[in-house]
Formats: sequence, structure tokens, C-alpha cells
Amino acid sequence: MSYAYLVILVLLVGMLFLSMRNRRRQAAAEAERVQLIDVGTEVMTTSGLYGTVVAKHEDGTVLLAIAPGVEVKWALAALRDIASLPDQYRGGPDSGPGGSGGGIYDRPDDGNDPDNRDG
Repeated sequence: MSYAYLVILVLLVGMLFLSMRNRRRQAAAEAERVQLIDVGTEVMTTSGLYGTVVAKHEDGTVLLAIAPGVEVKWALAALRDIASLPDQYRGGPDSGPGGSGGGIYDRPDDGNDPDNRDG
């Protein structure tokens, strides 16, 4: 009977150890990713907004230039540098599958789609 408790205890300690090791790896990867993002880096936010870092602050935020004369403040945790993204996201907001262009407003107008306001 006591062996059963010992086995369960060893399994729980092992799972705890593995969990802690994975958290350390993730924290190290996140710290490395944040160091790669610096002024001038092209990034994509987790919500899909593309921009260029124009200032990096000590409080873990950055200013992104998203259009000429338009800068917005974002948390570093919400950014991914373009180089680390899959190819389908590297072409910017106008890239379709495979980065070949053809964003959602570039559809040809065949006259049958009332949602196509592009013309």
C-alpha cells in the first residue's frame, strides 16, 4: 500500500520538474525574441497589424510607425518580428496565401458580389 503512494508521489514530482523546465525554456525564448526587436525592426502584432519600431521604452512598450506620421504604442509581448513569421505573413497586409499579393480589397469585380466594394 505504501508503494502505491510512493509511486504517485514520484510521478507528481517528475511532472512538476518537467513543467518547471518547460517554463524556463519558454521564458528564455521570449527574452531572446524581445532582444531581437529593436528600433527599425519590422514587426507584426498578434492581431495582425504591421509596423516598424521607432522607439523602445524601458517599461516593455514600443512605438510602432504604421503609416506616415502615425505612431501607436504597443506592448513588446504583443509583437513578432517579421523574420520569425511563416512565409505567408512576411509580405505585409496585402499578401495573400504564399505572399503572392491579392489582399481582400484587390478582388476582381465580376458584378455578382455585393460585398465587393472595390469596383
